[in-house]
Amino acid sequence: MDFFVIDDQDFSSSFASHEESSVISSNSYDQTMFQDEFFDLQNLCDEYHISSSMEGLETIPSAEFMEICEWINETEDGNYRPPSGDQELSSCVSFESGENSVVGMSMILPGMELELDEELRLHHLLRAYAEATENGEKDLADVLVKSTIEKSSPMGSTMERVAFSLFQFKEKHSEYLRLESIKNSIEAFMVFYQGLPIGRFAHLTANSAIIEAMPSDAAEVHVIDFDTGEGIQWAALMESLSRKNKPLKLTSVKLGGECTSFGDFEETKKRLLGHAKQYNCQLRIEEKNMEDVVNELTRMKKRGEGRKWMVFNCMVGLPHMARRRPRSQVLEFLKVAKELLSKFAGILTLGDGEEGYGFNTCSSYYAFFDKLLRHYHALFESLEKSFPSHLAAARTTVEGLFLAPFMSPFDWFQDWEEMMKRDDVQEGMGLEGRELSKKSLAEAKEMVNEREGPFKVKIEGYREHEMVLGWKDTPLVRVSTWM
Repeated sequence: MDFFVIDDQDFSSSFASHEESSVISSNSYDQTMFQDEFFDLQNLCDEYHISSSMEGLETIPSAEFMEICEWINETEDGNYRPPSGDQELSSCVSFESGENSVVGMSMILPGMELELDEELRLHHLLRAYAEATENGEKDLADVLVKSTIEKSSPMGSTMERVAFSLFQFKEKHSEYLRLESIKNSIEAFMVFYQGLPIGRFAHLTANSAIIEAMPSDAAEVHVIDFDTGEGIQWAALMESLSRKNKPLKLTSVKLGGECTSFGDFEETKKRLLGHAKQYNCQLRIEEKNMEDVVNELTRMKKRGEGRKWMVFNCMVGLPHMARRRPRSQVLEFLKVAKELLSKFAGILTLGDGEEGYGFNTCSSYYAFFDKLLRHYHALFESLEKSFPSHLAAARTTVEGLFLAPFMSPFDWFQDWEEMMKRDDVQEGMGLEGRELSKKSLAEAKEMVNEREGPFKVKIEGYREHEMVLGWKDTPLVRVSTWM
């Protein structure tokens, strides 16, 4: 399989517009506005010693990479445009909501019936695997896995690629494939974050809610971030706070377990401080475990420091993060956020990129698995429709880096069992939902170019406190706000 690296290209980026605005607009996340060095791709490649002549990899020439840049920046808003030509005529299997998924096809052309049959067979195999796993039939589940692997392919149809990521990426002989993909991580990160609106939608929605909810007399905004990662969410917020002359303190929660990112906390801190300096934002940034955060805030409360406004931010399962966090860690973070928000004024923003993981989840693993299967099928399909057909090898690298890490049936089953034991857990943990504004909804619709593409945005929740981005009828990410 071919993989790509970038040959001598400068792909600069920034994360906010220079317009004077009191709120964060979708322009803050428009890739055509990326001008500063916060996430300058060439600097990052140099910083992490990523060479354009890595052994064993096919190098994409400058001219070819310009095609990717032109594709991303082909419109002023830099958002999704439906592909043209043969790519638009490819088969598309979609799954409707509900436990008994209905498989349909948007268009049938001569010669496509066989491909549809193969997709249907794979779908039935995967559902049979989930049922066997739930019933404890390990031997049958193993047979179904082997059969699925034989029928899957990283360069095949949408369902074939989903099945490949579910099982074959976990096989020992695919470890080389994963390691080779990681060598292209910086380039793929920029293309993925900018080319699809999923991460930008979650960050825009959360940041806009933070700015709109922030009281005018807040002496400082203190963000406690569940998974800061590369820190890409906070650049636009810093620019908005600088215009309001509000200092920002960012506490990155130190989490246990494996973390796949493109640099350590110190590198992220360095980039964020540089961006804050550029926009005259007063920024303090630190990394602490949750216990130390609670102790510090408790002491601060006793000293009467009440004008600090708290933001608890939790982004989990967003594809660009390329890492899974145990749901137990998420629940623990939400529990602490609830306790502290009873003592401090503030807001909780929760962005969940795996729609199958509701806290009121499916009663059977079969239904839970099928819900996640439909979710990832929609993700793969949206990526396929957003990538030009001649960049299939690049798309395969992106899928391996950013989608496959989340797709572990073994982890799904463990998470489902754990959630079944926590029947007292409710999303929001007793906090009241905070209504999202119509202006924020309009900004999100503009960002994803809803009028001209399959991405759809809507507000849900009994308090209209949830904003959902979907691909056609399948939810991809849900952002909720609580106070």
